[in-house]
Amino acid sequence: MNRSVLAVGAVIGAVAVATTAFAHEMDTDQDGLYSLTEMRTEYTDLTEAQYAALDTNKDEAIDADELAAAIADGTLASMD
Repeated sequence: MNRSVLAVGAVIGAVAVATTAFAHEMDTDQDGLYSLTEMRTEYTDLTEAQYAALDTNKDEAIDADELAAAIADGTLASMD
């Protein structure tokens, strides 16, 4: 496997682990999903249209994978 592919995978994995701790705090109802209201506690300027774009599976909620992907690709800032 190509080293750059491995490096990208490692970065995404590290982001996912770091994101998990902060995202757990953001998930105030502890349902494993992030509503627009919950997301706005960390991303105060997040619009409804941006939230909808993050919802790649179109279930009207952001799950951990969607959140991690948005942070990994730079769509959302890393939570720290």
